[in-house]
Amino acid sequence: MIFEANSFIKSLPRDWLSVYPILKFHGFIPTLVGGTIRDFLLSGHIGKDLDFELRHPTIAFNRDTWKTLGQSLSKLGRISYLPFEVIRLDLNQVQFEFSPPRREIFFNDWHSQGHSNFEAQFDFQMEFRESVQRRDFTINAMGIMFKSSSDIEFLDPLSGLEHLALKILHPCGEDFQKDSVRFLRAFRFRRKLNFEFSADLEQVLISMPLIKIGAKYFWDELKKSNHPLEMFHDLLMWKTKKINLILPVQFEELILKWDEFSSLVTEPCEHDYWIIALEWVGLSSREWQLFFNLGEEQTGRLVKWVNLSKHLSNISPQSFKLEFASVFESDSFKIIFDWYFMTKHLLQKKTTGMLLNFIKMNIPVWSHIFELDLPKDVKHIDPPRRSQYQVWSLCQSL
Repeated sequence: MIFEANSFIKSLPRDWLSVYPILKFHGFIPTLVGGTIRDFLLSGHIGKDLDFELRHPTIAFNRDTWKTLGQSLSKLGRISYLPFEVIRLDLNQVQFEFSPPRREIFFNDWHSQGHSNFEAQFDFQMEFRESVQRRDFTINAMGIMFKSSSDIEFLDPLSGLEHLALKILHPCGEDFQKDSVRFLRAFRFRRKLNFEFSADLEQVLISMPLIKIGAKYFWDELKKSNHPLEMFHDLLMWKTKKINLILPVQFEELILKWDEFSSLVTEPCEHDYWIIALEWVGLSSREWQLFFNLGEEQTGRLVKWVNLSKHLSNISPQSFKLEFASVFESDSFKIIFDWYFMTKHLLQKKTTGMLLNFIKMNIPVWSHIFELDLPKDVKHIDPPRRSQYQVWSLCQSL
């Protein structure tokens, strides 16, 4: 695997030619960093998010200079100021982010802090080799320094290109373990890129403390992996050697039921389908609900829906092909009645196709009821019984 400079320059977004002169005017030397380079090497394409470190050969970092740069860039597009002195420029559907090189000085009690357990020191003259030490994986620690808008130098002090060719994830430095979220990022990139852990990274992951990994980070990393179920399974299997890894499930029980469970999560980027699948295989969704701070009312509604669905799987539409007066007060009819309207309510709020797929997979005989419209000629039925009569009529057509 090699870096093709000419191909890279040709792939840059056109707006880069408007941005670079402003950076040069203020004396900055930009270096593109992060996943853009990794993805270009893997796919030959440059995405819409470009992150730059800006160095200055003669001045120290100061916010007045930084603010002046932001004002100049605002003439091109919309400017946002983000934490850690990041300036974001949104320009014609391309997002440029600019930051000064920084050191991360971790607090003495870093292991008991959250994700931001350090203070940042900004330095316009910090060498690239030092600034990338704070990053996560070597494949994300390559850089492209722009000597001009079209004259570039590929920087790879941590052998990221070699690790990319070998398809391994390797930590950038000894501070890797001080950010608990990086534990999840390792599993995310492993699944997203289909890479393996280096021996060094595996040892770091086994030993690193996992304090205060927020539910938001957990959920975000699952979704960013592009394979949430597979990543979650990886975490389940690691729980046996990573005792302090907190998971929102009864992990030993779920491992035993994984094949059935995973086939039921028809939309792994929505919590509701995880709750439905957990309850269907006989595991409580309470831990999931508490971990992610999901609403009691919605979770309770889903649990009730699963219970009704399970009962319905043992009931045939033939049971209701009797006179209305003979069935509408039976327990079985109450189940189909409640289930039908609860499902209609869920279908209005959730991905319709995914929920219908779940029903087709698990109670297929009843999935056809949603292909029918409720009958409207019910004026001859007493108002309190009209809804029951409509559902009974649907059952006659199945």
